[in-house]
Amino acid sequence: MINVRTALVLSIAACLASSAASAMTVYPVESTAGLVAAIRAANLTPEADIITLERGLYVLDAVNAGDQAAAMPEITSPIVIRGNGAELRRYSNADFRIFHVAETGHLKLEQIVLAEASMGAIRNHGTTELRNVALVDSTARGASAIVENYGEMRLDHCEVSFNTVAGASRDAGTIVNWGKLWLTATTFQGNQLTRRYDGVALASSVLNYGTAEIEDVVIAENVAGEPNTDGAPQAPLVNLGNGHLELRLVREHDNLPGKALVAKSIAP
Repeated sequence: MINVRTALVLSIAACLASSAASAMTVYPVESTAGLVAAIRAANLTPEADIITLERGLYVLDAVNAGDQAAAMPEITSPIVIRGNGAELRRYSNADFRIFHVAETGHLKLEQIVLAEASMGAIRNHGTTELRNVALVDSTARGASAIVENYGEMRLDHCEVSFNTVAGASRDAGTIVNWGKLWLTATTFQGNQLTRRYDGVALASSVLNYGTAEIEDVVIAENVAGEPNTDGAPQAPLVNLGNGHLELRLVREHDNLPGKALVAKSIAP
């Protein structure tokens, strides 16, 4: 007798085989195994396939993209994941992130919670769009950020809260941006960052080396480093190198250190 999970995976495989030539495939899934199978199937076609999740908890306890240390298979094509309030949460002693997006990948996440990743939650080299996404309770062991962006990334109506980057040995932020970043109607709250050396810059929301446009954003009750400590910049926003930062309607309160909203490199 075939159980429900096995039947779901077989159904996804059959759907792929019968619709390879179609413009788009929709994969309804209700388990972690089904989600992994749907991403692998969607990666095989160039169309923007859609994965819809049943609302519930999706336990992440294994790495499915070993080269990228990610729980989900590497995103290499256009994929939309509609979470419907589902929660993807790591339950494992192993360290991994949740998503890695390749240069060819385009990931859209909607109405989903990503939680308790331990190497940051998302690393993007392609295009990633988050709408109504909560990035919470994650840590960054062996990584410099909860979200690393090397490509193009948009966050709209998102929450980035209660994440930790501890003992950073290089410049770090809750989000570190080397590419193009757009933030709108997003909240950063309760994130904490510490550093191992005085020369490490810390940003409790965004550390920017690229181009970042930030509008209608709240940054509250975050901690970046130690108060009254000399050394590299530590602030809610840090702009380094040739980074270009545009701010419109940014509200901040009760962040530590509290000297400035934006800090720049101490280098001349």
